[in-house]
Amino acid sequence: MMAVRLTKDPIFANIGRGRRIDIGLIDPDAVDFRLMASTLAKQARFDGRHEGPHALSAAQHAVQGAQAIVRETNDMRLAGLFLLRDGHQLFLGGRSSPAEHLLHIKSGTDLDHITRQIKSAWDLAIYQAAGMQTPDAWTKATRDALQRMDVRMTRAEAITLFGERAAVDFPNVPAPLTIGSLHPWPASKAEVEFIMFLQRATGRTDIGRV
Repeated sequence: MMAVRLTKDPIFANIGRGRRIDIGLIDPDAVDFRLMASTLAKQARFDGRHEGPHALSAAQHAVQGAQAIVRETNDMRLAGLFLLRDGHQLFLGGRSSPAEHLLHIKSGTDLDHITRQIKSAWDLAIYQAAGMQTPDAWTKATRDALQRMDVRMTRAEAITLFGERAAVDFPNVPAPLTIGSLHPWPASKAEVEFIMFLQRATGRTDIGRV
């Protein structure tokens, strides 16, 4: 895809490594997987509202969900797609589901539609930069499989962090076959594991390197 402008004027964000990105210009060349790994490794799931020195990060969620897909289905293509599902948070940040729900109630569906539009645009650029199948080509079965794993992971994470009472907020789905427990990793581990799985999923040893 060619770069696509979403806004009339640039909206700049500093994203590390001396880079300043116009987040209103959707461009695969702007995608930096090393920065993505580092960023997602520090972004807290559930807004970090739990005890302990480490947050359960977006990167850990991505890696352990992808690992579970491989263990359960041996489908590395699907696992790779899951790994980058929240990659747009490099540019847009992330909010927990309760916060998203509150914003939806107070602002209406227009904000939801615009948010999905912007995320989808960056997703297209991210998957293209990784050399993976882009979301516009996914089948309904692929989308449903990714969503199911996300729900299963989120439910299992919530129970791990907050106890069995947290299960009431989710459908009664089976826990994913993760490698190891869902207790929060240090950010450094989450970053490295994210890059390692990305290299495995893409077959590219150069991706995410300095």
